[in-house]
Amino acid sequence: MTVFSVGQDMAGIRDALTRMVAVGRNPQRLLGAIGLGLESSTRERMRDGVDPDGVKWESYAPLNPLYERGKKGAGILLGPDLHLYNSIRSGVDGNAVVVGTDVIYGRVHQYGAIIQPKNAPQLSFVMGDVLIHASSVHVPARPYLGFSSEDREMVVGQLEDMYTSAIRR
Repeated sequence: MTVFSVGQDMAGIRDALTRMVAVGRNPQRLLGAIGLGLESSTRERMRDGVDPDGVKWESYAPLNPLYERGKKGAGILLGPDLHLYNSIRSGVDGNAVVVGTDVIYGRVHQYGAIIQPKNAPQLSFVMGDVLIHASSVHVPARPYLGFSSEDREMVVGQLEDMYTSAIRR
């Protein structure tokens, strides 16, 4: 019988497989990198004025002409101070990545809302240099958080990079 043994040559393969398994057992570094990518894509959507599916926010509801006239700067959610934009953060929670904001009005922009007065008979505010009194105001949704097809491609790329790195070490 003629035998060919690859036992010694398998050490490198076993080591590579061990490193790959380690990525799956302790994915925090990978998930952190994915989170940073998702932060970037969320901010890009905010700059572009689109939801995670690429739908323009204006298709949800156009801007109020008074608001649009008084709006300074580019982007609906960017505002003069970029507060919501700059508040986008990611984190790793167990084996999951979370992306969001702690800005109180972030939820209103993501899902839309009806704003009603709490301690007065009506809301009073200035829009486009016009003083407005209203019993309620509808703020249309402008979804910016979510997972797009581009995000999926980024995650696959991160996985490929991490596993390629584990194999080559």
